[in-house]
Formats: sequence, structure tokens, C-alpha cells
Amino acid sequence: MASVTINQPGSGGKSSEMQMMSPPQGIVVPLGLPGSLSYLASLNEVVIHQHLDLLEVAIGWERNNKYKICNSNDQQFMYAKEDTDCLTRQCCGNMRPFTINITDNMNQHIFQLHRPYRCVGSCLWCCCLQEMDIQSPPGISIGSVKQIWTCWSPKYQVSDAQGNPVFIINGECCYCACCTDIIFQVCDATNGAEVGRIIKHWGGCREIFGGVNDFRVQFPVEMDLQKKALLLTATFLIDFVYFERNNNNN
Repeated sequence: MASVTINQPGSGGKSSEMQMMSPPQGIVVPLGLPGSLSYLASLNEVVIHQHLDLLEVAIGWERNNKYKICNSNDQQFMYAKEDTDCLTRQCCGNMRPFTINITDNMNQHIFQLHRPYRCVGSCLWCCCLQEMDIQSPPGISIGSVKQIWTCWSPKYQVSDAQGNPVFIINGECCYCACCTDIIFQVCDATNGAEVGRIIKHWGGCREIFGGVNDFRVQFPVEMDLQKKALLLTATFLIDFVYFERNNNNN
């Protein structure tokens, strides 16, 4: 597929050349959901690359996170950008509340993610579990991600708009291991069978010096489109809670 030049959302009008995923043909998106979700229908894997912000690296000043969302051939089909005010980013670190807007290559909104502030580090931390609301299109909730309290391993429940459990995400005990990939197992909430994985890749120098993270989200190609969307967006909460460099556990 040929490279095309686009104005990347949030790039200040600067053009960037990259491989873009061709729009799929003949895919019917469930009524009420954005048409651009059709990109997910033919995929069994999504790759998420966090943008390396050289100014943030140079001055150590936390800026809004940005991500390219691609297929397994690194052809971009979505773009995610955090929208959090400067004071909140500096004071709350990785525990900050946020809004993340996810758009397609034509800058049309697909998802909006909302995470409220949840304090940690106190004796009542098990009562302040992390959560995130998933909206598609913005303003209409299609599901949520909520942390489940455990002694050691990360565990999350992904639910649909009615609050029915869809997935249970189980992380490894040692999720901060260096020089290795970290795997989060995705299980069906009904029968416990493994149906996918969220893999945080070890990024080498890019991760050490730039503080950016890359993920690979795997699921069956025949999985329901809305379930794919919930699993994809759940990855952003996992990134902030466990892998965001600017930790400020208030």
C-alpha cells in the first residue's frame, strides 16, 4: 500500500507521511455505532504506538499522551489524543483523570474515554479502584472498565453498556519487569476461557529514554465488533495505571 501524506490530528497543521489502512468494503456496523468501527471487523490484532514527544523528554514536563492505532502491518487507521489540563498532568501524574479522544484518519470521532480521579497510596486504596467509561460516539456509553481488587496481580472487568461483564483481564504479578514483554490475559467473563491478549512490548531505548509504550491487542477475527472496541479501549487505562512513567501516587 502506498504512503500518503496527511495532516495528523494534534500535529499543529504539520504534515506527516505514513502508511494508512485502506477502508474495508462491505462491512455493516451495528446501528448507532460510528461507521469507522468497520476497520476493526477484519482484524485479529491491533497495534498501539505511543507518540515519542521529544519536548517532554527534554524538559521533563508531562504533556498530553498521543497514540497511533494500527493494524499488524503498522498501517494506521485511528489516532488517540489525551485532553487533560497542564496543572492536572503535573500534579496527579499517572493517576490523573483524563479524557481521551479517538478519531479515524479523517479526524472523525469514534471513541471518547473518561477516567475519573482515584487516589491511591492510602489505607483505603482498595476502596478507590480505577475505572473508565467508554463512549462511542462521544456522549453515548457503550461500556466500562473497572479494576477488581486483588492482593498482587492486576485484574479488571470489562462490561457492556448495561453493566453485564464481558471480559476479565488478568495481568502478571511482575508487571514492571524490564527487558521483556508483559502479557495481560483476556478471558470470557462467562466461562473463563481465554479469548485474547493485551501485550505490552518492551521498547528498548525508546522506552528507557522516551518513556513511551507500545501494545499489541489480540482477539479472534470473528469476535463481535463492539467487544473488539471495548477490549481495544481498555488498553489505555492499563497503560496509564501501570506503565505511565510520571508516577505520582497521591
